[in-house]
Amino acid sequence: MKPSFPGNPVRHAGLLALAACVAIASLSHGAEIRTFHSAAGKPLKASFEGMAGEKAILRRADGKTFELALDKLSDEDQAYIKETASQAGDTAKKLNEAAGHEITDGTAFSQRNAESLAKALKLRPESQSKYGRSWRLYAAFAKGYRLFGAMPYSVALYSDADGLANNLSIVYANKGDFGSTAGFGQDHFKGGTSASADSLSEAMTMDEEAVAKALTEVLGKDTEQRYGDSGTRRKIRRWDWNGYAFLLSNEEDEYVSLSVVPTDYADAGGKSTRVKDSDVKKRLLDSIVRSDNGDIYLSEIPMVNQGPKGYCVPATFERAMRTMGLEADMYLLAMVGESKAGGGTSVQLLLDNVRSQVYSKGRRTKDDDLKKLRIRDVRRYIDQGIPIMWTLGSVDAYNDIADSCTAKRKNVEDWAAYATEIAEASTKLTETEKPVTNRHICMIIGYNEATQEIAVSDSWGARFELRWVPVAVADWASTGGIFMILP
Repeated sequence: MKPSFPGNPVRHAGLLALAACVAIASLSHGAEIRTFHSAAGKPLKASFEGMAGEKAILRRADGKTFELALDKLSDEDQAYIKETASQAGDTAKKLNEAAGHEITDGTAFSQRNAESLAKALKLRPESQSKYGRSWRLYAAFAKGYRLFGAMPYSVALYSDADGLANNLSIVYANKGDFGSTAGFGQDHFKGGTSASADSLSEAMTMDEEAVAKALTEVLGKDTEQRYGDSGTRRKIRRWDWNGYAFLLSNEEDEYVSLSVVPTDYADAGGKSTRVKDSDVKKRLLDSIVRSDNGDIYLSEIPMVNQGPKGYCVPATFERAMRTMGLEADMYLLAMVGESKAGGGTSVQLLLDNVRSQVYSKGRRTKDDDLKKLRIRDVRRYIDQGIPIMWTLGSVDAYNDIADSCTAKRKNVEDWAAYATEIAEASTKLTETEKPVTNRHICMIIGYNEATQEIAVSDSWGARFELRWVPVAVADWASTGGIFMILP
């Protein structure tokens, strides 16, 4: 299964919602290819993948999946399918017990209601747009939380525009979260790490073994596969069941993760399809909001909460890439960008390392170094629906003004008077020395020429999705770097 946009996969028609009265079945990856016979005796070599209502889902050796009514098959094949489907009901129960949560409700993964799955996994809403939703839980802060026998640090679920699941990302021991002494949001600047490389390695080994054991006991032996695009290509262990592909990865000194994706997508090696430029450009332009007070900002950028660690760079890059129709994950990007355990990633290094992946999907990158940040510098991109990744010193004084302006805007009646008020406050701050601490990257997603403000979005959760700050203050905090992914 290859998503055309993050959260909007192209589906095979055969993977439909299953009737409650019919059990679901699926064979593991590399399932048995057997010779089925039609009621008239015509042979067909295929594997049985599950049920869609009263129809069997079969997969030919060439990978094509299709549906066939049971009464179109021989009596022997009907008996085989019913027996296999019956056994699958037991597997579903065992899989949920192994997960410790209702990971499956009996439907194929691509037909799993994402909100229902998020509730079952106790995930919290992270992002919502007309193109899809996401939920996330930093489970180290949820007492006694376990998933497949180990404690995950991050559990993130993504849906498509129809509210159906298309990717569940579970990250166990990893260099960012493990041993982190940082807090959430702005408090992550005060953090660091108490972990050693040896303790992380030991934790990763234990988590991988626990998860592999839980899956193997239910689904049998795994298979190995190369998975991912260009710089993120890696070796994974794979188990399949009922349209679910469970992909377990252990990247040395980086992380242990378990991804759950539709089997079609896993069969394609995790490589998403290239989306037409015209579709991307239309989506970007449709996201522009123009308000009566002169605000112009982008409304459909997915949120990624970096959590209690210094992952602002990979989290922001994930948001920018998903906005442009590219699959991305901040933990993979942290690996590619060589993020440090206590936080800190070179923006330029990450940009250089993802450039080939961006180019392969028909996108391009651009970076610039601004001596002075002005409205006209951002307008040219915002007017095309393109968010700007921007580097700054995110100190308390800057954030205090951003919070203050954002709060005041809710009750403004005279925008000219408001513009004068914030300009006076800006002058006092900009006369002080520029910040040299709290190096950070966020997004510029809008502007207002009349009030001389820009709209910023930090990867710290919903509360920081849209804030307004005077451009003079932003220039004072700026370290000059802007980075874009372009259609």
